[in-house]
Amino acid sequence: MAGELVKWNDDYLVGNETIDNQHRELVRMANEFYTNVEKGGETAKTYFLQTVKGAVQYVNTHFAAEEEIMNKIEYPHIDAHMKQHEDFIAEIINEAKVFEKEEHPDPEGYLKYLFNWIINHIANEDKKYSRYLEKLE
Repeated sequence: MAGELVKWNDDYLVGNETIDNQHRELVRMANEFYTNVEKGGETAKTYFLQTVKGAVQYVNTHFAAEEEIMNKIEYPHIDAHMKQHEDFIAEIINEAKVFEKEEHPDPEGYLKYLFNWIINHIANEDKKYSRYLEKLE
């Protein structure tokens, strides 16, 4: 992998300025994470462990904003969407624990997971509640 982990694409827009800005920030954070982890060695390990906590806090804030919108519009699939959020946070925390325990961690699998989750969740799952909201307006 070289360059960016995720390239922002306007196809990811959900039509809510707050959520769209948060998605852009998540992509920026993922790319910064990717750049630093690709350096390898202790730099990667130190950076990974330092940023996981901040990332979890940020995604919790973001997920709360999304879930507030979904509650307001009475989105019928909110439970499944919230479960995806919970699973993502659990996976980040689990990966951090594994990463910390390994003497020579290899973050490639985690980076692939992060890439796939961002692309699939924003482009597919978040678009579903966005389309539902559009129908209500």
